[in-house]
Amino acid sequence: MTTQRNHARMLSVPTNRILIFGFLAFILIGLEQGVLGLFVAELGQHFNRSPKDLGLFFALHGIGSGLVTAVALVSWVERRNSKRIALSSLALGLGSGLIVVGDSWHLKLIAAPLLGIGFGGLSMSFNTLFVTYFSQKNASLLNVLNATYGIGAVAAPWLLSRDLLAGSELFNVIALLSFIVLVGAWTIDDRIPSHTHTDTTSSTTTSVYPILLVAFLILFIEAAFTYWMPSLLSKQSGNDGNAAGYMAQFFFWFVIVRLSAAALAVWVSTLGFALLGLLGLCLSLVGVVTGFVALANTSFTGAFMGLIFPNAYAWMLTKSGGGTAMGARILLSAIVGATTGPWILGWILPLAGETAVLALLSAVSAATFLLMLFLDLKTRRFPPNVTRKDV
Repeated sequence: MTTQRNHARMLSVPTNRILIFGFLAFILIGLEQGVLGLFVAELGQHFNRSPKDLGLFFALHGIGSGLVTAVALVSWVERRNSKRIALSSLALGLGSGLIVVGDSWHLKLIAAPLLGIGFGGLSMSFNTLFVTYFSQKNASLLNVLNATYGIGAVAAPWLLSRDLLAGSELFNVIALLSFIVLVGAWTIDDRIPSHTHTDTTSSTTTSVYPILLVAFLILFIEAAFTYWMPSLLSKQSGNDGNAAGYMAQFFFWFVIVRLSAAALAVWVSTLGFALLGLLGLCLSLVGVVTGFVALANTSFTGAFMGLIFPNAYAWMLTKSGGGTAMGARILLSAIVGATTGPWILGWILPLAGETAVLALLSAVSAATFLLMLFLDLKTRRFPPNVTRKDV
């Protein structure tokens, strides 16, 4: 009876409100991600902080994201957590305010997990809602949703590179928009009851743990690349404007490709898109490491990066049998990767230099490509004989 009531409650949420505030929230977290690496690089110079200190900031950001995602796996908390979207918006607004006030590095470290809670909560909530409410078109709409993230991520460095807004002013805009989402999405409850128990003995399902490893590796790559690229470019050129221009171009290609993928999803599989993105990114980084192409001329890698996560996420849900709890596990594993990647690179950079960092990202991209391909081929060739239940 409780499950039926929860299912009825879920279906009562207007889909137009999910669309409106889902797209707005993803533009918002795109703005936050687009400005964060650049602004933290400025903070590092202002406070004379080492790469390890900046890595700690990014790690705390990831811990905040992981915390809000992990709550979805604690049933007694989840039963009472009907305002995740509103609370995540509040955390993002507070973090955006804290990161620009005062002249204390420790205050910035307090802002980091709040920003992470906002990013992780909004990302998880609306990804889950879009898969649930628009399941027949989830591959296309997930690409569109994540493309709106790219719009914000393009806008942030573009505004900074044109001196239209300073980083602190952009965080003020993020704080304001966060409270708009808080009010507008107050009645949206993202808790999706586990109401289906489907026999998934088909050849499309695989073991959970390799899938979680894929999620970890994908966000390890994406977060490490997008967070550290501004610092690497600023160090090379000595000009923050060059880094902002690069990131604007990077996220421009990021958006264009995600929108194109949404249009082509009828003909190309989610696995195909994800593998193409990983292969392209790997070869691009190999080109930089070998001196074939300059790092400053690789903004086109945004096209490859844009293909990876939404398509890999849809593929991982299918391969693991789907379900709300499984989706939370995948996102939690991804967030752990997003936390670990920038932190590890913060240790490697001063010890081994930027070439080693780029070589590591290239190797991880190749390993993820091979792992996904192996898992897909394995389940096609050796379909499991066990019955799995959707969670």
